[in-house]
Amino acid sequence: MKHLSRLFLCTALCAVACDADDETVTRVGDGVIGVGVEATPGVGDDFDITAASDPVFACSDGGWSTAWANLESQVVTLVNQKRAAGATCGGVAKPAVPALTVDTKLRCAARNHSKDMATNNFMSHTGSNGSTFVDRINAANYVWTAAAENVAAGYATAAAVVAGWMSSTGHCNNIMSSTYKQLGVGYAYNVNATYDHYWTIDFAKP
Repeated sequence: MKHLSRLFLCTALCAVACDADDETVTRVGDGVIGVGVEATPGVGDDFDITAASDPVFACSDGGWSTAWANLESQVVTLVNQKRAAGATCGGVAKPAVPALTVDTKLRCAARNHSKDMATNNFMSHTGSNGSTFVDRINAANYVWTAAAENVAAGYATAAAVVAGWMSSTGHCNNIMSSTYKQLGVGYAYNVNATYDHYWTIDFAKP
């Protein structure tokens, strides 16, 4: 009952702390998801954050849990399976689209946000330092022309979190978009946080 009993707490925190208008947390299956967000160039460019000035944006594979990395790889595989098969998002049929490739900079941005959520016990597209997902992608030095982000919490497996995203129109649209060519997935775990499991997936077109 841990996750269910604290759902309203997380919703209240997000309502207070999030920059996105009307950002909400919705329970889907075993976890919660927010809203799928998208951006075009020029959004978030005024946020001053760099890898040198903020340790949370220092990216390295060193020390990242092998178990966490395996879950991230499973999400990549499942997302590309969904794209290859085609899907229905919010009642609208989506055709099959090419597979996405993993970009280490996008993965850096996604990992840091998932770790931030797990460490600081929140679920939102807005980071604990006020950053947007665009700010985090920029801070990872990824140069993009289109980008989007899905976040989730509470799902213990890759299959569960992908199923949760696919059941939500905005998140499903991000997964099935032909615009995006690359992705990065981040997973982090903290038994002392409300939802234990925290997920981020960043999509982008260079």
